[in-house]
Amino acid sequence: MRLSTTHALAAVAAGLVLALSGCSSGSVTGAATQPAADSGTDTGGDSEKLTHVNFGIFASSAQAALQASIDEGIFADHGIELELVVGQSSNAQLPSLSTGALDFMLASPTTPLVAATQGLDIQIVSGFLQNNPDTPFDSTAVVTGAGSDITSAKDLSGKTVSVNALGGIGEIGISEAVALDGGDPSSINFVQLGFPEVAAQLESGQVDAGMVGSPFTQQVLGAEGTLVSDFIHDTELGANELVIASSGTLTSEDPDTVTRFVEALTEASAWLNDNHPAVAEQMTAILKTPPEVASKTEFGTWSTDIDEPTIQKFADLLSKYDVTDATPDVSKVLWQQ
Repeated sequence: MRLSTTHALAAVAAGLVLALSGCSSGSVTGAATQPAADSGTDTGGDSEKLTHVNFGIFASSAQAALQASIDEGIFADHGIELELVVGQSSNAQLPSLSTGALDFMLASPTTPLVAATQGLDIQIVSGFLQNNPDTPFDSTAVVTGAGSDITSAKDLSGKTVSVNALGGIGEIGISEAVALDGGDPSSINFVQLGFPEVAAQLESGQVDAGMVGSPFTQQVLGAEGTLVSDFIHDTELGANELVIASSGTLTSEDPDTVTRFVEALTEASAWLNDNHPAVAEQMTAILKTPPEVASKTEFGTWSTDIDEPTIQKFADLLSKYDVTDATPDVSKVLWQQ
């Protein structure tokens, strides 16, 4: 169950693709996306020789990771001047990607897969983050507030559960985790909330449980909340929990920029895996995460690898839980270099 159906959301997004033509940024919710705060660090590159790239992202440790990579000069070394544009979710930023206001965006595989069923040419050009199966704290998970009687995934049956995007990885992943745990996913009332909003909504009782990611998971747990479902791990979606999407227009008309961006991200991924403190520092600077929390954050593995069987599983779950009428064709969304 949803407060508004994903099919309606997709139709609105498709309509906004036309409405947003010529706009610098936009979202399905109607709220403008905003450039991330400039850290003020000089990469040492000549901006006149760099290709300016707008990258859509949502507030999370991923934003901190990319800012740290920018400050390290990795993207500039590949001729890329990367600007981070912050929105609520990849669904909200999809129209901007389609119109070219964004060149790339961070997304779960669900966003390009659903877009393909709506006739939009969106490509997965790279992986971004892989889940560590040994910890539930490196990716998105479901949490409850203090005093909740929800203790496992099946207890989410009949409850109001927030996700950051209706019809996205949260909805299909949580639904599958509940089913695997013996619950009834069809009875869940999914509502849309950004990660920063979840803690307050749990405290007020507006939602029974919520999907969050680092550092907001730690915020809820620090207020005596409970992690009740590591649904990414439980549903085996972690090999490509997050990917990088671009438009078919950019991949076909400017493959050089796409290639350089992916090469830069590959280098950044290796650097990030060895430099967690740099990400923690940016979490404090950008997300205002307390230093003592940021320093203890567990991260997944940054990787540009694409695991096609995992992408196919996303496609299968989208059909299973009626987000799409038919199973999306994975071959249509994977960029062929």
